Amino acid sequence: MLNLPEPIVTFLCSTVVRDRFPAYLHMDKAGHLLAFGGACDRYGMHHLSLDQSVDEQIYFLAGLLPLQEAAMHIPFLQIEADIVAEVHLFTAQEEDWAIFFDATTENAKNVLIQQKVNDLSLLRRKQAQSLDHLIHPESVAESILDIQPAGEQKSLTILVIKCCNISGTHQTTANPLKALDAYLSTISPLILDEGGLIHQSIGNSIVAVFGALPSMRSAPEQAVAASSRILEICQGDHALKGTQAECALVITTGRATIGLLQVGFGKTLSVMGPPMEVAMHLNKNSEAGALIIDKPTFDGLDQRQRSFVPAAVTESSVMAGSPLYAYRQL
Repeated sequence: MLNLPEPIVTFLCSTVVRDRFPAYLHMDKAGHLLAFGGACDRYGMHHLSLDQSVDEQIYFLAGLLPLQEAAMHIPFLQIEADIVAEVHLFTAQEEDWAIFFDATTENAKNVLIQQKVNDLSLLRRKQAQSLDHLIHPESVAESILDIQPAGEQKSLTILVIKCCNISGTHQTTANPLKALDAYLSTISPLILDEGGLIHQSIGNSIVAVFGALPSMRSAPEQAVAASSRILEICQGDHALKGTQAECALVITTGRATIGLLQVGFGKTLSVMGPPMEVAMHLNKNSEAGALIIDKPTFDGLDQRQRSFVPAAVTESSVMAGSPLYAYRQL
């Protein structure tokens, strides 16, 4: 058992525990209430009577008492429509105890996280089904994006991934299309897992967009998370057996216009604006194994800023005079 000094115990009780509205019940092994205290009213335990059966007074404990095991933990128990409790049941000295803590906020976060996981899983399946039709990304865009018919301005983060060992003139692979397909099959799930959207494939480069879909994280954080995973895969060559994985990545952030254009009998997702132009320009001179981001992307990061150092800006860069940052693995 932890031997904590009394001032620490007092502090914890007056801050951490207090803010969670603790309440307790004390019962004998026959299930009769011996004592109670704390914020019982918060959990719907009104007008409790001592020496009476707990089962008859508290419906959500019916059948649990007397406790048949040493302890039981219920992390999320719906008490009222808007109240969720964390419940600890345990036995001590042949008597049963129940401690209640408010878990309403934690439950809401848990539900939201689970919903995001479900949404990303659904998105991943939808886009995986559309990989064979990558030249028509509108089939994905129309089903998962809520975009105004005339397009709209959004703050977007653009990720461009250049497959350096695939070239239009000097091929380093026997079958460049097969090699590019291997890249897509490996990289796409990583992008989708982080909330990104595969926009298009141009030559030996893959363009992804972050910020078009709702997320609790910023678009720069999503793009950098996806990029670090892609670098790890390429450098480790875990999933690209049979190919020489060499990737160069560029990330830019800014206001851009996103919309669906009618092309022939279908619609094509279109993204236009400075971040796309800058990303494609920087992509031309990007080097294998490098991840370069612009300042708006860097400013949108939290603790991941520590993974980047200032990078030199080439004279040909459209961002001359604007800082760039290079990724370094810690």
